Amino acid sequence: MRNARAIMQRELLSLFCSPIGYIVIAGFLFVTGLSVLVSGSFAPGKPATLREVFFWTPWLLTVIVPAISMRTICEEYRNGTIETLMTTPLSDLQMVLGKYLASLVFFIIMLAPTLAYLILMEIYGNPDWGASLSAYLGLLLIGVAFTAFGLFASSLTSNQVVAWMLGSIPLLIFACLAYFIIGHVEGIWRLIFQQVNVIGRFDEFSRGLVTTDGVVFFLAAAALFLFLTVKVVESRRWR
Repeated sequence: MRNARAIMQRELLSLFCSPIGYIVIAGFLFVTGLSVLVSGSFAPGKPATLREVFFWTPWLLTVIVPAISMRTICEEYRNGTIETLMTTPLSDLQMVLGKYLASLVFFIIMLAPTLAYLILMEIYGNPDWGASLSAYLGLLLIGVAFTAFGLFASSLTSNQVVAWMLGSIPLLIFACLAYFIIGHVEGIWRLIFQQVNVIGRFDEFSRGLVTTDGVVFFLAAAALFLFLTVKVVESRRWR
């Protein structure tokens, strides 16, 4: 894991030295702050919960998370440094894991300031800590899965904008499709869309319902796209 850790540190430094990283964090905090004002979650008489604040967050993350991971691998292609990495005693799995962990740590750092809302609720109200912490677990799991998909999208191209589009558009379409079509299908199709409904699964977490299949769904999705990313990177060795 030493090599993966070195790649992670290098990628984190690169993210924080780039204006894109700060733009992403500022944009995320601005939108979540705006949702606090719009939802009126801190208004007198409102329940002390972050459920309304985070209602739109999964939709926002379909755009934000690919922006975090869009440069991870495609930048190596564009600069021609991927060949140099392949000649070092660094396996493709270690490289992918290092870049993945860097993006995930950046995501957690981006999410951390929103804990201020929970602290304010504790000061001025009596929040349901179980449901609130469960909502954060749901956001973390969404980040785990979406980051893996964003990394996979980055491995498919050498252009950052294209990588962002390949990451965000399918995620947004997938989230919309599973969320809106579930009420219009029956039988096996309804069951399938219930299983892959990212928004619906997060809603369960935001209500304090932590289910095993919900956790497994996000972790399995992350494992799948990390595997596919490793295979895409491996394929470049033979070109």
